[in-house]
Amino acid sequence: MLKHIYRIIILIGIFIASILYFSRDIKEVVFDIDITTVMEETTLPLVTIKVSDNKINLLRAYSTNLNANTIREAVTPLDSEQTFEILINEEEYEIKKLNYELREFVGNDLIETDSISVFNEVDNVKAAKIKLDTRLEPGKEYACKITLITDESKKMYFYHRVKKYENAYVTEKLSFVMDFHNAIKDKDTAQKIIKNLETKKNADNSTLAYVNIHSSFELVTWGNIKPVFLTEIIPTVKEINPETGSVELDYIIEAEIAGVKELFRIKEFYRVRYTKDRMYLLNYERKMESIFDVNLASVSKSQFKLGISSDYEVPYLASADKKKLAFVRNRELWFYNLEVNELVKVFSFRQEDTDYIRDIYDQHDIRILNMDAEGNINFLVYGYMNRGQYEGRVGLLLYQYIRDENRIEEMVYIPIDESYQKLKENIGDLTYMNALDVFYLHLYNNIYSYNTITKQLSLLAENISNENVEFLKNLNHVVWQDNSDPRLSKRIKIMDLETGEIETIDTQSGYNIILMDKINSNLIYGLTAEEDITTLIDGKVIAPLNILEITTLDKKVLKKYSKAGYYITDVEVKDNIIELSRVRKENDNGRLVFPTVPKDYIMNQIKNEPTIIEVTTRVTEQALTEIYLTMPKGFVMNTIPKVSNTIHTVISDDPTVRLPKYENTETVYYPYVFGGIKGLYKESSEAIQIAGKSIGVVLNDRNQLVWERGVKASKSLLSKFDTMNWSASSNQSMENCLRLMLLYQGISVSLEQVNVNNQSAIDVLNMYSKHTPVRLTGITLEDALYFVSEGRPIIAMTNSRDAVLIYGYDAFNIMIIDPKLNKSMKMGIQDSTKLFEEAGNVFISYLRE
Repeated sequence: MLKHIYRIIILIGIFIASILYFSRDIKEVVFDIDITTVMEETTLPLVTIKVSDNKINLLRAYSTNLNANTIREAVTPLDSEQTFEILINEEEYEIKKLNYELREFVGNDLIETDSISVFNEVDNVKAAKIKLDTRLEPGKEYACKITLITDESKKMYFYHRVKKYENAYVTEKLSFVMDFHNAIKDKDTAQKIIKNLETKKNADNSTLAYVNIHSSFELVTWGNIKPVFLTEIIPTVKEINPETGSVELDYIIEAEIAGVKELFRIKEFYRVRYTKDRMYLLNYERKMESIFDVNLASVSKSQFKLGISSDYEVPYLASADKKKLAFVRNRELWFYNLEVNELVKVFSFRQEDTDYIRDIYDQHDIRILNMDAEGNINFLVYGYMNRGQYEGRVGLLLYQYIRDENRIEEMVYIPIDESYQKLKENIGDLTYMNALDVFYLHLYNNIYSYNTITKQLSLLAENISNENVEFLKNLNHVVWQDNSDPRLSKRIKIMDLETGEIETIDTQSGYNIILMDKINSNLIYGLTAEEDITTLIDGKVIAPLNILEITTLDKKVLKKYSKAGYYITDVEVKDNIIELSRVRKENDNGRLVFPTVPKDYIMNQIKNEPTIIEVTTRVTEQALTEIYLTMPKGFVMNTIPKVSNTIHTVISDDPTVRLPKYENTETVYYPYVFGGIKGLYKESSEAIQIAGKSIGVVLNDRNQLVWERGVKASKSLLSKFDTMNWSASSNQSMENCLRLMLLYQGISVSLEQVNVNNQSAIDVLNMYSKHTPVRLTGITLEDALYFVSEGRPIIAMTNSRDAVLIYGYDAFNIMIIDPKLNKSMKMGIQDSTKLFEEAGNVFISYLRE
């Protein structure tokens, strides 16, 4: 009996011990499902280029093998020897081999490839000399990819452009830039560069955040601060040709402001011109941005100091009780708990033990998606990943910040096969995470939903451009036009992002519907009669609106606008005013034309959204204008907030979501200004206007160079037209101009083949031309003559029906062929400018392949 009792007692003991052991073990397993760690430090090597004893173009490593023509950040100028040197800062890797590829920038076709496995090494930097065997065409850009291979067969990729000239005077231009840069450090030394400035009395000299060639000498020479330069300054050549060059300097300085040391990110941009007599400074800009430091907070005023900056926009989100706050500054995400005065650096690529050079690479951004009552945050990081698990990749990372555990957890990773510069222009306003953990995204003209629980990706809409989508974040709704083509749009869709339910606004019979804009929480859309939609001779589609309506999300019409004989072509919302661009419809020799008429306006009762935090300024004698972030009214910051950093959770499941490859259905244009993309445009003219104002270039989405400021020759003549056997045998002036343009390309067509009665001139060129046609409608004659300078004739409309072909120009005249007169002739610049303006500045040419 006792034996059984002892056995029972022993079994019970074993059972209890097992429970205690396994429960403890289960707890450990649950805790260790994911690995928590701090973000890994940067590891990838850096590469610089050396040409003619000049060290230029600091290149960042990419971990993914992108097309060589994807990244357009720096250009390496080559002389007739076609050689350059690669300098490799290996960091933690042992580089054993270097491969290089030379490719066409347009089309990415491989031209040349080779390998190098023997390096020179000086001061822990490996060097490899590359000599290109392929004879490069002078002035043409080529894409160059450098692949470094380690002793463990890891590959890292670096991208730049090369451009050959017999002499681009690189040394002279770089010397001028660096002499100017060094001179302005000291006001006495800087006296020698005063002649290069174009100081204006009305220039804004109230801030160090933005300084240009028109600023005061005092401001250009750093005012009352004494910068200490913390990083090596390596010039980046952005654009180059024999006459001009554009160079950027990017670095970190330290300066003592009111007795306290502060850090600043500086970008200087130079555009210079070389002549035999002297160098000219055509453009100078310097941007200064304070690096956020919580220790600089103004406790007495309950403000965070943002310092010297041109960026007055602080993306933020507050909890419902207004006691928790998330905000983004310097591409870092911060969480501030006002109740306990604690600040958390939720996400940052900046390293604690920084070398600055890596940290200043700013090709990423952050969006705050939502915050719950507890302070948990969903946020999106997109662009180039400076460090961590995805170091060297471009993509989108959806994170969740779990406040109680002070950690961030990765939810979704979407890889992207191009640069941040293009990504930022192709990601729409719609990035949203709902309460059911469904993530919504508008990217590359497609709208997606991704259920992070079921891992299901859904395509909600395709071929919907940014201008045809309105995101009403505060109301948890997104609205889009069902087709970006106004000739096909019959419906507007309204989606509740929390429930997933979709309602529609359908057009009436005989009309198409166009989503125009939003104002407050209401939608603005218009109706266009199908019979009024027309394609102009230059290929542009006009869909004038007969009726404009302002409606609520529940489809209640608040305002209806319609005036007989007038049509609306564009809408712009300015505060509480809706500005309407209008036209009339006229028939001109069988073609519809739409002359502009005065604008009209709709007044709206504006609703001011209450702001939780405010950006204010202070002015001091030393730092001039500085920015401060003021906390919510009634809050008192008794001391400098306590600061902590998050840890990362590396999840065991692969979070990668690959989106279907996007095929663009229409050409778009990117203006490159000061080395970066400044917008995405459907019309080349809009991109050219942006690039023209800021001394830039325009490329399309095929990487074709469309237009470049400042390289047009003083005169040009396409002499082939003077020797070519041509004649205009009818009054079909546009058809004759098209035939002459194609004949110039070596293509013979009849007038019947190029008839534009039932098709546009662009359609004709798409059908027969060897090159990509481009509509330039809206640019000036001066800007259009760039194409003649580059060896391409221009078709220009003189009225709604007739055209001439421009094939030359000088300082006083243009040379044209007028088919109606069947002769070539000169025309004064002023007279022709006025004539083309009155005809709407309708120009057509083509691009160099």
